[in-house]
Amino acid sequence: MAGANEQIGIAKAAYYPTVMLTASVGFEGSSFGNLLNASSLLWSIGASITQTLLVGVRWRATSDAARANYDATVAGYRQTTLSAFQQVEDNLAALRILEQEAQQQRRAVDSAQLSLQLLTNRYRGGSITTYK
Repeated sequence: MAGANEQIGIAKAAYYPTVMLTASVGFEGSSFGNLLNASSLLWSIGASITQTLLVGVRWRATSDAARANYDATVAGYRQTTLSAFQQVEDNLAALRILEQEAQQQRRAVDSAQLSLQLLTNRYRGGSITTYK
């Protein structure tokens, strides 16, 4: 997501014109001897602003594409997060249900052992003659 957000900033930066400061120094003369005279010294300092008007449409499209890519990345992140929370919640519910089933099975085993103990005691005591 951070990378997609960065691409939006890069696309927005393309809207602004490029400013270049340039300086040049040189000599002009018709012969080699005149080159070292002060009058043959040329200099120039200036600023240049370049902005292509027709490229603005492309920059707008690039910015829109970067925004759409960011939105898709955010949606994917949200979906992944929601899916992870859903899986955790499903597993916690399954764990709770399995714990309830285990408790019921423990109670059933305890009841069966108690029934066996009572029948064994009655058999040994002579209350019943056959053991079924």
